[in-house]
Amino acid sequence: MTTTIRRALVAAAGAGLLVLCSATATARPIGPFDVGGAIEVEYDQAGGPAVFGDPTGPESAAGRGGRYQTFERNAAIYWHPDTGAHQIGGAIRTKWDNLGSETGTLGYPVVREQSTPTKFGRYNHFQGGSIYWSLGTDAHQIGGAIRDKWGSYGWEASPLGFPITDESNARKDNGKYNLFGGGAIYYSARTGAHVIWGALRDTWEAAGAEHGRYGFPTSDEYDYENGKAQDFQGGRITWKP
Repeated sequence: MTTTIRRALVAAAGAGLLVLCSATATARPIGPFDVGGAIEVEYDQAGGPAVFGDPTGPESAAGRGGRYQTFERNAAIYWHPDTGAHQIGGAIRTKWDNLGSETGTLGYPVVREQSTPTKFGRYNHFQGGSIYWSLGTDAHQIGGAIRDKWGSYGWEASPLGFPITDESNARKDNGKYNLFGGGAIYYSARTGAHVIWGALRDTWEAAGAEHGRYGFPTSDEYDYENGKAQDFQGGRITWKP
């Protein structure tokens, strides 16, 4: 999947897609319960019994005017008129539930669970962000300007790799950050979101990170006098090999 296509999937979170109501009179029995409407369509298109197994309960009301149905193989399908019906399962579903599921900041899924295109992993996009999973990192939430910056570097295929934390609160200025296998992205409203990694990050953290003398990064790393440099609220950190 190209970066352009993945960004299009991200954009669907704000698209306000109009879809028909999930419940219909044409539901069919699957195991002990009926599956119908948009949930039935997603059930079939996302793999049917091989992916979901049988339903473990009837279609039910979800928060914020949606519907959902749960299935045997740690999977569910959630529907909302703004997003349509989409599958969510496994570790990503567990993380989503821990963050408040459809009534939390992420809201409803806007795509079914997808495979990451370059490194082995999985992800779902939601109205308010994304959850990415890999075997070595587990499932973590990422969103907003931090997700946009990560995407501009190449998502999980970049040197940053997969997120290894959820988006977390920084220690000043209502900032945010995610840590990754290969670095970090820090954000504040004044400075925007910037990648920091390697020796420059080591020096910055030794000086107290965003709460120290340098504050938040105001640029990404750049070439400087046969080495590297990065600008911060409190000055510049340089590195030479």
